[in-house]
Amino acid sequence: MISAPLPDVDEQRLVRLRELGILDTLEEEAYDDLTMLAAQICQTPIALVSLVDRDRQWFKSHHGLAARETPRDIAFCAHAILDDKLFVINDSANDVRFRDNPLAVGAPFVKFYAGAPLIFEPGIRLGTLCVIDSRARSLSPEQERALGALARQVVSQLKLRLRIKELQQLDHAKDDFISMVSHELRTPLTAISGAVAILQAQLTEASSPHAANLLAIAHRNSDRLIVLVNDILDAAKLQSGKIELHLESVDAAALATQAGDMNRAYCDTCNCTLAVAIHCAPNTTVRADPQRIQQVLSNLISNAAKFSRKGDTVELAVDGANGEVRFSVTDHGPGIPADAQDRLFKRFSQINAHANEKLPGTGLGLNISKQLVELHGGTIGFESIPEEHTTFYFTLPRARD
Repeated sequence: MISAPLPDVDEQRLVRLRELGILDTLEEEAYDDLTMLAAQICQTPIALVSLVDRDRQWFKSHHGLAARETPRDIAFCAHAILDDKLFVINDSANDVRFRDNPLAVGAPFVKFYAGAPLIFEPGIRLGTLCVIDSRARSLSPEQERALGALARQVVSQLKLRLRIKELQQLDHAKDDFISMVSHELRTPLTAISGAVAILQAQLTEASSPHAANLLAIAHRNSDRLIVLVNDILDAAKLQSGKIELHLESVDAAALATQAGDMNRAYCDTCNCTLAVAIHCAPNTTVRADPQRIQQVLSNLISNAAKFSRKGDTVELAVDGANGEVRFSVTDHGPGIPADAQDRLFKRFSQINAHANEKLPGTGLGLNISKQLVELHGGTIGFESIPEEHTTFYFTLPRARD
């Protein structure tokens, strides 16, 4: 037996293999489909996507073979990655390099081997798409071309994997940046808002109406900026999985009542009223983080208030049935156009933004609400009839006794 020499660029090749993060991962349908096609086209019992590591060959897909890896020094594929051409052994018994190879004289008894190198970039071959048979044979020119084409598809899958990994890293970097900026902004904004509130409290009847108006504008806009920063920070935490829920058994009716108390002033600002209706049995409880559920309810109520007409009523209701509790918020505004409904829960998406002149939002509230509800094991949705009513609702599992 003769082991394959190392390629001149083996270190660069191994670096590329490590960058992919693919070694020792689970099977994937995309690769399994390609090995199945290779075996069928070439009429062989075995087809493999083999990646040649430093001391082993590891099979990302192993059609017709139970093994997941073999030592590199006995690998046929280690020879196949030395050139860009299809590497074919018609009968290992007649080749000095392989006739006493453990893979030829023992299971899987490789007599025939054809390996198309996986050329990731010029000179860098990560492994092969290979077909194997226990009897001596050959491939037709058409089968050879097909095996090469399938190998290129394997490479496309590998490059797609690397691109997705790069995009995920960029996404994480973006979320880290947003989180850092949000933290740095929140502290001075809170200080500014507090200072303005103190100045407002110190105003007297003799104070200038113009000064009072300027302070009111400053206070209102500093509060808006704090809400924006908090929404961006929450969105970044949810995206990176860093939100922690503090779950407890909470009375559903109390949640709704508290949400009403917290948001009536906001509805007054939007020239509408808020009505709370409790339709669940007494002592109906949900397992929830009260602060986060209040955040969801406030998002839904504020959206309803912003789109309500002057003098309208926003309706908050809580119902309990079938092992879950349903919270719903209904307004009688313009509704949601059918062509906009599919993007309603996406980040930074604002529907009818031109009509939302009362208190513009961030476009993050519904996206944050959806993720928070789903973290609780609940579901969220809406029903909208334009110019009649829109109801946003979410369900939470009941707390177990």
